Amino acid sequence: MLSFEAANEIAEDMSLDLASQRNSGEISNDAFLEAGVIQGGISVLANMVATGVDPSEIMVHFYQIRDRAATICVNFPELTTILE
Repeated sequence: MLSFEAANEIAEDMSLDLASQRNSGEISNDAFLEAGVIQGGISVLANMVATGVDPSEIMVHFYQIRDRAATICVNFPELTTILE
């Protein structure tokens, strides 16, 4: 099962990676904003774990994030490395 610490670390690392790639011009501002939705979703996931939300609800949120990330990667293939 995912821990708060692991999910929080993933969200923080993603935030740093996205900012770095946007600042270097590797990804567009639009890609950065779209990927930020996933980063925010992972932060929500971390908080759900921390507050003891039922695991089935956590999994529903996880699947929504996963599906959204897949859609974003179709529109912004340069994000595939970060989001998968």
